[in-house]
Amino acid sequence: MSILIKIAWRNIWRNPARSSLIIGAITVGLVAGNFISAASVGWMNQAFEDTIERRISHIQLHDPEFIAEGEARHRIENGFAIVQELQGHPAVKAAAGRTVLDGMVASPHLSAGVKINGINREWEMKTTGSHEQIERGTFFTDTGRLPSVVIGEALADKLRADTGSRIVLTFQDVEGEMISASFRIEGIFISSSTVYEERMIFVQTQEINELIGDADAVTEIAVLLHEYDTYLAITEELKHAYPGLTVRNWENIAPELALQLRLTEQSLLWMITIFLFAVGFGLLNTILMSVLERTRELGMLMAVGMKKANVFGMVILETVMLSLTGGIVGLVISFGLVRYLNSIGIDLSAVGGENLREFGFSPVVYPDLEIMFYFKVAMLVVMFAILAALYPAVKAVKLVPAEAVRQE
Repeated sequence: MSILIKIAWRNIWRNPARSSLIIGAITVGLVAGNFISAASVGWMNQAFEDTIERRISHIQLHDPEFIAEGEARHRIENGFAIVQELQGHPAVKAAAGRTVLDGMVASPHLSAGVKINGINREWEMKTTGSHEQIERGTFFTDTGRLPSVVIGEALADKLRADTGSRIVLTFQDVEGEMISASFRIEGIFISSSTVYEERMIFVQTQEINELIGDADAVTEIAVLLHEYDTYLAITEELKHAYPGLTVRNWENIAPELALQLRLTEQSLLWMITIFLFAVGFGLLNTILMSVLERTRELGMLMAVGMKKANVFGMVILETVMLSLTGGIVGLVISFGLVRYLNSIGIDLSAVGGENLREFGFSPVVYPDLEIMFYFKVAMLVVMFAILAALYPAVKAVKLVPAEAVRQE
């Protein structure tokens, strides 16, 4: 076997230009495919983090009627007590009770529909880390005569408002009556999604609850788990623990994100497969030409006693070694490139990347790939090398020694 490996390796470099070309093609194909895959994974990881960990959390609890109507009167009974129970659950990293209402915001320049989120500052910081997204102003640390709000940058631009500006919020109280109140903008946050920035307004729970007429109102409970993989089991556990509430996990709340994640996971290896399939034709052509050029030599080897199985194995080995050389180089370059770009990020703002925020993606992407992905690609390289070598190998063993040795 070692002799076959030596012979196969020497045969590869009989034509160094041709071999170098196919090695280069495999390398470039893998680097390009892995880079695109890493960028896709990076975007989806950011979308998941922004949507799940910074907005909706892993699990949410509501009154069944609230999901359909979104009104303050559909409150969670003993909401604050349930929040404290969940905060003591061993699988729960953080839990926050919110007073979420549909309403209107108005400034001297614009009126728009918004979702008003009444939050507990300390709970929200642990659950979503919203304070980390503040671009200007502060996150409910300033006190003033007017209650304060935190709004998104996109909404601030539309309202032509900034920190310190006054806006008016209109919403329903627990009796269904319309309430209007003035608020002062304390902070402005940024997000990967302009839609989220335009839609969400944050106020403090005690201030919004006082206005709607129920100091203990909670319409939504958000739960962040220690381990992401446990969300299905914990969802079922909470459904049994709180049968009067609707318990939904992130897949139920954001099904479009769940679909994107599944499609991304399934498409990455398929994309690499297409790259390798295209390169495989070049590889097949290279090995076939090598076999045809050595027809006389192969005939002589079989004439002096080399078994056809050894000839078949030698051609397979040549193809696999040629492919692995390009594959290893491509994977090493890919790994280094992805790790480097993951540390610094790729800012696409200069080439229109800001438009990505309209679709919920950050203009700065941090490419990322799991180590296991590289092993899967390596196995694909070997598989395609064997498939590409089958025809040339079969052609080689079908040579008739007496005829092959007479060829020039």
